[in-house]
Amino acid sequence: MKNHSKKYKQGAASFYIVAFSTLILIVIAMSFASIIISEVTRSSNDDLAQSAYDSALAGIEDAKLAYYNYQRCVDRYEPEGTPSNGDSNITCSEIKYIMENGWNDEVNGCNMVAEILGRTVTEDGVLIQETSTGNDAMQQYYTCVKMQTSLNDIRTTLSSSNPTRVMQANLGDATESLKTIKVSWSSTSNDTKFNFSNFNGNKVSFRTTDSAGVANPPTISVGFIQTGGSFYLDDFNKVDTSKHDDYGNTIYKTNRGAVYLVPTDKVNYANNSNTPDNYIGSCKDPSNKNQPCSNSNYINWITAEQITKSNDHTVKNLPYAVFCPKDPDSDFACSATFQVPQPYGDEGRNEESFMIVLSIPYGQPSTDIAVEFCSDIDGCTTRIAPDGTSTADDIIETKAQIRIDSTGKANDLYRRIEARIETNDIYFPYPQYALELLGGTNSGNLLRKNFGVACEYDFDPTCSE
Repeated sequence: MKNHSKKYKQGAASFYIVAFSTLILIVIAMSFASIIISEVTRSSNDDLAQSAYDSALAGIEDAKLAYYNYQRCVDRYEPEGTPSNGDSNITCSEIKYIMENGWNDEVNGCNMVAEILGRTVTEDGVLIQETSTGNDAMQQYYTCVKMQTSLNDIRTTLSSSNPTRVMQANLGDATESLKTIKVSWSSTSNDTKFNFSNFNGNKVSFRTTDSAGVANPPTISVGFIQTGGSFYLDDFNKVDTSKHDDYGNTIYKTNRGAVYLVPTDKVNYANNSNTPDNYIGSCKDPSNKNQPCSNSNYINWITAEQITKSNDHTVKNLPYAVFCPKDPDSDFACSATFQVPQPYGDEGRNEESFMIVLSIPYGQPSTDIAVEFCSDIDGCTTRIAPDGTSTADDIIETKAQIRIDSTGKANDLYRRIEARIETNDIYFPYPQYALELLGGTNSGNLLRKNFGVACEYDFDPTCSE
């Protein structure tokens, strides 16, 4: 009996060992199976997401073609019933109506591109492609593509490969009523820290990248080029401050100007008695100088006098400090508004030659910029009428870009894309640098030239050469 009991106990121990080992193996096998299933599911979702994204891109491409048909109708000034000669039998008058009203049409707006191009629309949208591999099937559609032709701003992105951008402001008849321009910018580059270009004391100057690193928000340069109805080339180097309006205010005239804007998060400089001349920030309530400025009552404002001064080689021009509040609800980190001087001469502004020049002097980081054009003189916010009353926003619409909102679908997964398409020539020739040396040991990269400067701020301002 004792031997039998001992063997029984040994058999029970073996049973428990086998049971626990089997359980552990089952858990491990299920874990591996779960990981495999998860990876397969994620791979499938990635494929669907990419396919939905591709479908949305297909909607963008169709929107470009639809806009081409619209532009062809506009340029030809064709009669109301003339066929568009595009991809459908739709007339030019119908295309114009769809393009100019489709964005606000909540019912039929999603099909505006399909209607212009004559695409077949199903309950899922416009079919792009249908594929089948074994038991798996995928259907790709773009479900909603809308275009907006009149926008309140122009947007662009500057980077190390494209640090300068010249944009023609296609303002049409509103060019003459242009008073102010608002520029907003920010950067979400992953290789930079959210580090402001702060300055010490009363000195506002360019920062050195080798010691301080890349600033975010970055320093930017904003300029403009304009002419009157007629001009001479040397007019671009001239300024005129000799005339005054009916209230005795100086009328500033110049055909070009450019300012450098250095971001800072130090707001209280606006109330400092030692505020430097090149600090443009100020409280909106000038009578309340004893109270510090807050984010809500603060504005970065560049006057027409300061802009005109930037084209005057007899004075010292410095970069301007711009206060940038850390506002999570804002689309951009920084913004500044400047008055636009009148063009040099006695004629009005030429709508065909007004351009904005944007650049990032350090060539980094990648920066998103938005430009708004306004006919009010109070910072692109509200216009103050002569009787002192405040009116609604007065923002000039520009047709320099079109906005496309495209949604793509792959089976039951959706992707949405928003794009800006240029309507002007984006390859307008403009030099990025006055002088560029590529470096290296090759003697061909060396510059042997003597340079001289005259008529600058520290020389006799009466000189003519």
